[in-house]
Amino acid sequence: MLLKKLYSIFVLVSAAVLLLTVRAMAGDAYTLDSAIQEAIHNNYLIQSTVDQIKAAEAQKRSATAGMLPELSFDYSAIGLKNQPYLNIPHRPLPVLNAGKPTGDYVYLPPRMYMNGTALINWEIELKQPIFTGFALFNERKLAELGIDLTRIQHEEAILNIEEEVKIAYFNVLRAQKQLQVANERVEQLTSHEQDAKYFYNKGIIAYNDLLKSQVALADAVQYKAQALANLNIAKANFNTLLNRDLNKDVQLEDITSVTASDYNLSLLTDEALKNRPELRALGIRVKQADTHVKLAESEYYPHVFAFAAYTQAGQDGLAERNEFQNQYNQMVGIGIKWTIFNWLKTTDNAQQADYTKRALKEQLNSFINEVKLQVKSNLVELHTAAEDISTSQTALEQAKENYRITNLQYKQQLVTSTEVLDAQTYLTQAELNYYNALYGYEITLAKLERSIGR
Repeated sequence: MLLKKLYSIFVLVSAAVLLLTVRAMAGDAYTLDSAIQEAIHNNYLIQSTVDQIKAAEAQKRSATAGMLPELSFDYSAIGLKNQPYLNIPHRPLPVLNAGKPTGDYVYLPPRMYMNGTALINWEIELKQPIFTGFALFNERKLAELGIDLTRIQHEEAILNIEEEVKIAYFNVLRAQKQLQVANERVEQLTSHEQDAKYFYNKGIIAYNDLLKSQVALADAVQYKAQALANLNIAKANFNTLLNRDLNKDVQLEDITSVTASDYNLSLLTDEALKNRPELRALGIRVKQADTHVKLAESEYYPHVFAFAAYTQAGQDGLAERNEFQNQYNQMVGIGIKWTIFNWLKTTDNAQQADYTKRALKEQLNSFINEVKLQVKSNLVELHTAAEDISTSQTALEQAKENYRITNLQYKQQLVTSTEVLDAQTYLTQAELNYYNALYGYEITLAKLERSIGR
């Protein structure tokens, strides 16, 4: 009686601990959506694209600033070894008296010396580009296209990490099922090996029948070790995508079934050609190349700018004392720079940009065909995976029943050990086929969604 009570208490406590453990594991378990969101938040490549967007926005501000007036300040201080002087022709000059020469002459010295050996110059200049052959306009347009391109690259990085996380997620679940199948196989073959020992000790079966059971069990143990290694690798890959500790345990919500949907190839292809970020990125690159052509052709035109400046020269730190020349000056003007001949360099640069644009257009057309092929291939594989689920599920039920019947027949010595081992092998393969089809469908669906840019 006491033993029954103790046993009941043990069962209740064990059940309570198991329930709390399951709840704790469920609370920590990742759903597919939560895993994707954490990966997007923690992924370094996605953060890199965010920084690239900010860099492109800064480039646009810089290009815009190039169209605005530019204010500059120059200052120079020069020390001279010798005093500078100015040569003046040694000629007599008439002395004027009431506006008329008197007949008297004075003589100027041949040289006039500057008092000091320092030259100080400073200048403030305001410069405004007026016409640059549309170069500044095209530079700003390139910067705007650069922002669009980096945003598309950010979107592409998110789509890539979503696909990778989905594949890693279902690979972990598949690896867990493979380990589960391996454990069941070891248990089944261990039980069979014990039955074979019993029959051998009773002299019912031959020794080689017992050896077959032991060899099969050893093979199952090895398969279990490999399945465990595959699971650890799958978990490490999942943790890497989420930027977690590689050795951290992974708990995932499992799926029990899938709902196959009907997809229209034509509609999916149209969606892919509209949404794929790679196609839109190539379109942006074609526009950039066209803008580079216009930028290179801007050198055919004269570049015009207006300027205003104030300059001052002297012998002290602020150039306020000047005994040798005028102290300050102001100026305004218009400058024109026009390269008339540069050995056809401008033409070659324009042709280089034009050929680059043509090459990008060809790449775009080629990638359009590649996208169409990807969508069709993934859709065909998805339909195949859906059919495999139904077929493998039926085969699994048949394999389970076959193993049950064969195992019972062996216990009654109606069949040999070889038939039991064959039935167990069929069961293991049927289980693996079913789980491969189940999770393979989800992996193929992830690839299809990526190929259409969802």
